[in-house]
Amino acid sequence: MKVLLVGHACGPGRGSEPGLTWNWGWHLSELHEVWVLTHPQYREEIERYLDEHPNPNLRFVWVKPPAILDPWNPARGERGIKLHYILWQWAALRRARQLHRTHNLDVVHHVSWGTVSVPPPLWRLPVPFIWGPIGGGMVSPRAFRHYFGEARTKELLRSLRLQILPHLPSLRRAVRRCAILFATNRETATVLKEAGASQVLSYFDNGLPENSIPDPMPVRPPGRKLTLLWAGRLEPRKALGLGLEALAQVKSEIPVQLLVAGDGPLRQEWEELARQLQLTEQVQFLGAVPFAEMQEIFHRADALLFTSLRDSFGSVALEAMAQALPVLTLDHQGVGELVPHEAGIKIPVTTPEETISALANGIRYLAEKPGARQQMGENGWHFARKNTWPYRAKEMSRWYEECVTEYAKRKAASF
Repeated sequence: MKVLLVGHACGPGRGSEPGLTWNWGWHLSELHEVWVLTHPQYREEIERYLDEHPNPNLRFVWVKPPAILDPWNPARGERGIKLHYILWQWAALRRARQLHRTHNLDVVHHVSWGTVSVPPPLWRLPVPFIWGPIGGGMVSPRAFRHYFGEARTKELLRSLRLQILPHLPSLRRAVRRCAILFATNRETATVLKEAGASQVLSYFDNGLPENSIPDPMPVRPPGRKLTLLWAGRLEPRKALGLGLEALAQVKSEIPVQLLVAGDGPLRQEWEELARQLQLTEQVQFLGAVPFAEMQEIFHRADALLFTSLRDSFGSVALEAMAQALPVLTLDHQGVGELVPHEAGIKIPVTTPEETISALANGIRYLAEKPGARQQMGENGWHFARKNTWPYRAKEMSRWYEECVTEYAKRKAASF
């Protein structure tokens, strides 16, 4: 088939949205002809990679909004990026129409950004439109809002906006015209159904490169000091403070270390909290770790600690399971659905006091039960092996075939 893949950010060897678009494009191109509409932020990286790894089934089409209107400069951070993205979507639609007239596309699939908040207008093309997997419909637990600090008001306003979102005409039109609609978590699926979607399929938005899953499975020495890994951007919704407070409850009982991989606006604040909790010997802030170096960090750890109060999915949990790490996580949103019960410890999100205490108990269990820790890691490793990018591309290809067949039937019936 001729597939148009649309993703604002795209880059080989990258994580987050750029990595998602790249991996969908690369692996789907093993099965179909694929055109990728994307912003040229990482154009040099993509062209250099394709020079070294030619792929005749994968073509990139660079899209930018009119310069006179575009408020975003990638070299200057994220200022103006939301307006830029809206303008980019309409520019992408114009270019998509040109591509369809030239190549007679079979399907258009929007993958990035994967948010319910900015519906893409690509449903206007006369071909089956697939949207997702998308997130963004989650609301942070109200009892935990003080962990957002100065961003608390912004988080409250976001929650109020989500109540309005299902009634917006732009979203309602988009979901009604989707041939297939994917959501990464139940909360986002609820928003989409309230907007009029007749069916929303649950599907994670990430996969794993086959060569990123070690075989044989890694085995950690059971007798060493327990090392936890927390990885992510140091921002309010990631709630590292919950993990630090849980660690403080057990520091005098068990030998434990926490590695913090990531950087962000709250790094200084959370380093200060670690000092206040007298955790300077237990917590090591590694700063931003390049994606290519994360595997070595995973090997240093015995378990992943995941504390996000609002997260669509939690890709790092899947990456950790690929390295046979059990996952100690909050049991809500995307990660609560992703992590199998037998591959980690999932903590109910009730009140801060109860949740922190349960996290502390989870740390104790991981430290005291190395056999159970190894079994959870093995279960997660087997789960990860079923969630590689080639496998996901084959699944998505089957959905393409189904929606194209159904679209042709409806078209024929209308004559």
